[in-house]
Amino acid sequence: MKKDYSKSAEKLVQAMGGKDNITRVFHCMTRLRFYVKDKNKIDEAEIKKLSEISGVNWHQDQFQVIAGNEVNEMYAELVKMGVPNDDADSSVKTAEKKSIGSAIIDSVTGCMTPMIPALTAAGMIKVVLTLLTTFNLVSDTSSTYQVISFIGDAAFYFMPFLIAANAAKVFNVNQSLALIIAGVFLHPNFTAMIESGDPITFFSIPVTPTTYSYSVIPVILMVWIMSYIVKLVDRITPRIVKLILHPTLVILISAPIAIIVVGPLGGIIGDGLAVAIDFLSTKLGFIIVGILSAAFPFIVMTGMHHALTPIGLNAVATSGDTLIFVSQVCSNVAQGGASLAVAVRSKDKNMKQLASASGISALMGITEPALYGVTLKLKRPVVAAAVAAGIGGIVGGLLQVTLYIAQNSLLAIPAFIGEKGMTNFIYGLIMIVVSFAGAFILTMIFGFKDEVEEGDDTAAAEESGAEKEAKPLVEKIQILSPATGTVKDITEVPDKTFADKILGDGAAVVPEEGKIYAPADGTVVNIMDTKHGIMFQTAQGVELLIHIGLETVNLNGKYFTSHVENGAQVKAGDLLVEFDLDAIKKEGYDPITPVVVTNGDDYIRSVNMIKSGEKAAHGDCLLTIV
Repeated sequence: MKKDYSKSAEKLVQAMGGKDNITRVFHCMTRLRFYVKDKNKIDEAEIKKLSEISGVNWHQDQFQVIAGNEVNEMYAELVKMGVPNDDADSSVKTAEKKSIGSAIIDSVTGCMTPMIPALTAAGMIKVVLTLLTTFNLVSDTSSTYQVISFIGDAAFYFMPFLIAANAAKVFNVNQSLALIIAGVFLHPNFTAMIESGDPITFFSIPVTPTTYSYSVIPVILMVWIMSYIVKLVDRITPRIVKLILHPTLVILISAPIAIIVVGPLGGIIGDGLAVAIDFLSTKLGFIIVGILSAAFPFIVMTGMHHALTPIGLNAVATSGDTLIFVSQVCSNVAQGGASLAVAVRSKDKNMKQLASASGISALMGITEPALYGVTLKLKRPVVAAAVAAGIGGIVGGLLQVTLYIAQNSLLAIPAFIGEKGMTNFIYGLIMIVVSFAGAFILTMIFGFKDEVEEGDDTAAAEESGAEKEAKPLVEKIQILSPATGTVKDITEVPDKTFADKILGDGAAVVPEEGKIYAPADGTVVNIMDTKHGIMFQTAQGVELLIHIGLETVNLNGKYFTSHVENGAQVKAGDLLVEFDLDAIKKEGYDPITPVVVTNGDDYIRSVNMIKSGEKAAHGDCLLTIV
């Protein structure tokens, strides 16, 4: 059953102060990023109540809503609603007032983030090439080696083209014109002139001989400047010749500025950043890796981590990165370790599920769900993760661990293979193990307090290591099988909503006849109009969902007959619904019928009384609720 995100998107927009209050929304891998007219209209508390949202964060004028793995679906619904977004016509952009720092970071993010997959693929090809030569499967003098080498090197060598394509979107410049400027930087004739060592002039103006393959900053700067050149040329060109003259003048003005001024300036900035990093590394040595690793969760909170990406990419493209991505690996793995420790130690069912999923996500490089939904929320785990990441970073710095691919997760393991050989690979594994195990162990030692659920009468949550006292119940509540057939564990239902227990725990029955009976004495709260779903409440208060078949809502009630009405008081074993089992199967629908306890958090546990694969007759005890 596919999840409907439209209602959540509507609630999100309302909590943002309405569609008219939103000037722009775009998204990264885990966050919806909003710009609004009036910050005071945003109801953060209501946003946090949405099940799809892990947390919120302000970064200067940008309001970030952390949606984790559901960010794409939520964004798609916002687009359908007509919220101003980056998928709309790029010529209709709403201007926002930003600080210089915020504008720079947003620009770098927009230019760099989309190209990470291409650079990752290129780096992995380089790893494959290293393995082929290490195990003597390919000679480094063969043409096969040369072909694989230039395939892997293409994304790095032509990086200015990738950046130009993305920068054109960020700065609202015609993409073809931006790509031409990248071509000017990398043209074979210009490259040959630089390599010759002879002086280069343009109308007697000297051109600094700089190589631009593998470069980042010059192209970003130039496309940004082009955005102003485009506006200037647009004002001065007559409309009658604008179609021909406008693009021509843009290129004729932009290209000389690119090779005479901006290119060398960008090179100076890039060299300056490299010198700064080298200075810190020289003065602080391995300590700087530990400091950056420990600080990364808090850098992520500000969004400043994107500003470090060009430095790391430049290092990867040349000799390998020993700081930026290495620090990110330590930090992300530590967040995963801390979050998984919370999953192990927490007594709160919802937190266990959230921490488990977030921990795995963090190990794969997406830390926002773990950071905002688990470690930062519980406080002590984020400290444990920072300390462990710092220790892991120091270990990596001492061993001079090098990454040859732009990676920040467990997928970085192959990226340790490169010029330093298998020794670097082993050192990299040691660094990862220290970061993960340290965070896991420290979180278990530091502990944390489970959240007090709404409606809990206790004054405060107890330490997660302590057992919560269960309120004694008069009796165990038996839930009878509503159908005759083969019992399946709820995790075996071929629908993630049921299998992942999003709606609750329970069991399922594959019916052998088309009849559904009352699973206990109680009330038929609601039979859906399509008759395929029944909301039932037992006399003791257990709330059940009986869902006849998967996707059978599409039948619109065809083949179903209801024998009771909403609100009916029934006894266990009373016939509720009949359906044509054979007809439903012929239509291509799976008749498996999940029986879900939707208010399971009100009870200590539910126990399947019939094992998966065994037969049950209607009226047999299917579940026992304690």
